Amino acid sequence: AAKRMRKEGFKPKKTELTKEELKKNRQQRKKELKKSRQQADRKDMYQIICHSKQVWGDLRRFVFILIPSTCLKLTLHLMAYAHDSVRVIQCFIQFGSHEQRQQVFDELKDDIIGLCKSQYGRHVVKKLLMYGNKELMAAVIQTFKGHVRQMLRHAAASSIIEYAYNDKAVLAQRLMLTEELYGNTFTVCRSSVCNTIEKVAAANPDKVNSIIDEMKQILTPMAQKEQVIKHSLVHKVFLDFFLLAPEKQRTEMIESIRESVVYMAYTHDGARVAMHCLWHGTAKDRKVIIKTMKTYMVKFATGEFGHLVLLAMFDCVDDTKLVRQAVLSEILLSLDEVINNKYGKKVLLYLLSPRDPAHLLPEIIKVLEQGDRNAHSKKDTTVRRKELLEFVSPPLLEYLRDNAATMATDKATSVTISDILASACGDLRPAMMSVAQLANQELVPGGIKGQLHMAEHPAGHLVLKWLIEQDMTLAEAGKEGKNTHSPLENVWLPAHTLNHLSEITACVFLCSLLNSCDKSVAAKVKAALKPITSELSRISNNKGAEILLENLKK
Repeated sequence: AAKRMRKEGFKPKKTELTKEELKKNRQQRKKELKKSRQQADRKDMYQIICHSKQVWGDLRRFVFILIPSTCLKLTLHLMAYAHDSVRVIQCFIQFGSHEQRQQVFDELKDDIIGLCKSQYGRHVVKKLLMYGNKELMAAVIQTFKGHVRQMLRHAAASSIIEYAYNDKAVLAQRLMLTEELYGNTFTVCRSSVCNTIEKVAAANPDKVNSIIDEMKQILTPMAQKEQVIKHSLVHKVFLDFFLLAPEKQRTEMIESIRESVVYMAYTHDGARVAMHCLWHGTAKDRKVIIKTMKTYMVKFATGEFGHLVLLAMFDCVDDTKLVRQAVLSEILLSLDEVINNKYGKKVLLYLLSPRDPAHLLPEIIKVLEQGDRNAHSKKDTTVRRKELLEFVSPPLLEYLRDNAATMATDKATSVTISDILASACGDLRPAMMSVAQLANQELVPGGIKGQLHMAEHPAGHLVLKWLIEQDMTLAEAGKEGKNTHSPLENVWLPAHTLNHLSEITACVFLCSLLNSCDKSVAAKVKAALKPITSELSRISNNKGAEILLENLKK
């Protein structure tokens, strides 16, 4: 027992480490292991890279120290592929001089394609395009020549091609990037004068079929890869194909890409490709395209280019039941979002009054006319439009009834009111009464708590003016519009008339009442204004008052 006690007395006591200390030790061992591995991989360059990262850290903290170019020379190839040191090069390109950027390019120009395919190296190429001058940017894009098809199929490299094509390339450089997708025949026929597909086709009509066949062989596999079909450069070539291809090749191409059309409709050229597929596709093709677009209809309706695809769909798809169920039902569920969107509003207005120049640019109308008289649309245009209009009219009238105040006093949506009331099918009275009740509220010049009366509002008074002007038209059309807005004659109060007439909008509105097709309304307004004609004539520098006096003298 004495011996055992002696032995235990010499043993040092073990101290138990806390969880935090154990974790800290593990992290420290990981750091040391990583450091030793990097030293082994980078060898003599390790110290240079560490110094560069330290300088880069100072620069990130806005201590503007120029990175010595001698620290980077001959190490760029190694640094450009590592997740940490590549950031040093990016910073060097961003804050360096043009000479230093040129130096980076000179060191890396033979490996630009490899860098584009690298998860980290591609950022160096993008920075060169982003911050380089015209000469450097052109030199970087020139290195892509001959590798575009290969790069488009690579996830990392394709993003660089897309950035160069969309944001940096001028016309000549764009043509260079796309020419590989036109095939060898195009390359042989191409010259400095005939440098586009349209010019080559016009100058070599006997070669068009060969060019189209080669384009088809190149483009068809691209449509099967979602990553590739999303690029706007590819959309441009697809559009050129559809503009030149004869019916047989066009039909075959539509059949092969119909499930991928949904990925193309968000760009200028891609939307037009989608429109061509709808115009010239068979009933089965159109059905597949519409079904692949399901759950994205609101996104299409509110898109700058996507909404055009829906307009083309309304024009050509004979299966209006499919359009109502798959397209319009989805849009009407998000009616508030669509009607308050710049492009979504155009979709709704197109259903109410198709190809109205008041809502669409002439150039857009010409594009839509390209789909007229296509081979696969058999139903009469008037019947197709009526069937769609009957479906959207009740929800639109209900929305106007519930949101009359918001719509009438918003410049963007106020124009929609006139189209809904002029074109919608069904009972207009609830919606019109909602608008008329706004006009029947007490009129206080200048508004109450900043809220202007409808007759005084810059947008609202135009809605009232239109309602008065269209009263007879609505009545003749059998829409029970007559006298549904009789409260309009009471929107002005005699006690405030002179104060109110200083506003030009009020004068314009009163002129509309004087010219109302309802003679009783016009007579009441004229009788009320007659006692104050002399005071009205003394109002100076008011064009509205002058116009009102002229109407009173009629």
